[in-house]
Amino acid sequence: MKLYIAIFIATLSMPLASMTGIFAMELGYVWNIRQALGVGVLVGSVMLLVALILFLAGVPSTLQRLRAQILPRP
Repeated sequence: MKLYIAIFIATLSMPLASMTGIFAMELGYVWNIRQALGVGVLVGSVMLLVALILFLAGVPSTLQRLRAQILPRP
């Protein structure tokens, strides 16, 4: 399940990062396009980092499940 959540977060990171930059500029938190891009990059980087951590946390259980399916226990 962690793998699916990680993939979902990773796929949403770019659209949400760009929307965050646009909203930050529209709401007046940043003053120019360069700062808006920086906010978007920061949000996207954090989301990808969270997705990577969740992905790496889900790999051992997935490998264990795959081994159990390949090698039946006696």
